[in-house]
Amino acid sequence: MLPTPTTSHLSFDHIYEPSEDTFLILDTLALQSPFLHSRFPQTSPPLVLELGSGSGVITSFLTTHSITLFGHCSITTLSTDISPHAPNSTKQTVATNITKESGCFLGAIRTDLATGLRPGVVDMLVFNPPYVPTEAVEDGNGGEGWIGVACGGGVDGMEVTIRVLKGLDEYLSECGVAYILLCERNKPEAVAEQLRNGEYGAKWIVEKVGTSGRKGGWEVLGIWRVMRW
Repeated sequence: MLPTPTTSHLSFDHIYEPSEDTFLILDTLALQSPFLHSRFPQTSPPLVLELGSGSGVITSFLTTHSITLFGHCSITTLSTDISPHAPNSTKQTVATNITKESGCFLGAIRTDLATGLRPGVVDMLVFNPPYVPTEAVEDGNGGEGWIGVACGGGVDGMEVTIRVLKGLDEYLSECGVAYILLCERNKPEAVAEQLRNGEYGAKWIVEKVGTSGRKGGWEVLGIWRVMRW
């Protein structure tokens, strides 16, 4: 598998430390390279957006390994996060790992999900959401601060994810594809069927393309690919 970007330069006092879910996304994206080669040839280079970048490991992975993942380095990556700590961490991680053959890193923005982005410009979206079921979505001011924001997803762990699912039709370009992590307690099969049936707006092609195959901590994790018909 492709090397995981180093994060030895970071402190994890206020940002989510890469864990089983992060590594599952990286492994899944690596296995998706044949699909990405055909979906985004050099003649149609993608804008890749990571929502909730945290440490920047996923954005760095996509940027640094663009030739292997996409077959060329013409991709452009961008990340967002609502945490005040994440954008700088992401920038540091990309800067630490980038090479002359990497894709183009556009920047890391502090914003709520994709707020402020022009509609229809995202060709590939990657989202490792706050998926742990909690009584409410954290706002960064609680006992766990911004770590809690990165983990706690509210009812069924799906409150933030549902906002993203409802926004996919607005975010994604005509060839757009999204990779979204769900845990078993998010009721992923039901969510996939809702996406297929258009309950979040447009009807989508949905496929499970990665799985932990076992419990990652206490969750069984899966990566779901969502794309237009």
